[in-house]
Amino acid sequence: MYRNLTLAILTLAAVSLMTLQAEASTMPKAEANRSSISIGLGPSFSYDALIAPRLTLGGSIGLPFLVEGGNNVTGRYDVRLTYKFLQEGAFSLSGIFGVWGNVRFDDTSRSRWAGLELGVGLAYRFTPQLTGRLNIVPGFFLPFGPGRVADYYPPAGGFELAYQFTPTFEGTLGYNGQGDVIGLRFLL
Repeated sequence: MYRNLTLAILTLAAVSLMTLQAEASTMPKAEANRSSISIGLGPSFSYDALIAPRLTLGGSIGLPFLVEGGNNVTGRYDVRLTYKFLQEGAFSLSGIFGVWGNVRFDDTSRSRWAGLELGVGLAYRFTPQLTGRLNIVPGFFLPFGPGRVADYYPPAGGFELAYQFTPTFEGTLGYNGQGDVIGLRFLL
C-alpha cells in the first residue's frame, strides 16, 4: 500500500515539475524576466526573485566539487543583483553585482568568507530552442581573506549552451563557479 502511495506521489511531483517552464544551471541569466528556482550538478541550489521589470535579486549555495577538486571540501554562496541593461532582438546584456564566499570545511582558517562579484552577463538566442550564455564575473576578495585577491570563477560567473527540448524543459552544458555542468531552472 505504502509503495503504491509513494509511487503515486513521486509521479505527481515529477509531472508537476515538468509543467513548470525549466531553464538550466544556477548562474544568473542575462535575459531573465521571471523568478526562478534552480538546481545544478555541482551540486548547487539557487533562487532568483524578479523584484522589478529588469531587476532580479538572487542567491545560490553549493558544494563545488568540480571547482575545488576532491581534496578540498568547500561550500560556496552568493547573493546578487542582476539588472538587464539591454534586450535587443536575440541579444541580452545585464550587469551582475553581488557578495560571495568560499568556506573550507576541512580548514576554516583558509576560508574566504566574503568578497565582491562584479561583471556582465551576455545571452544570445541562436534559434528558438538554442541559447548561449556567458557571464564574465570575476570575484574580488575583501582584504581580510587569505590567499589570492581575485578568483575567476565565483558562483555568478560561467558559460553555458542551453537547448529547450519542450516549452517546459531546457537542458544545458557548460560550467560555472558552483561547478554546475548541467542543471534545471524552474520559472515561477
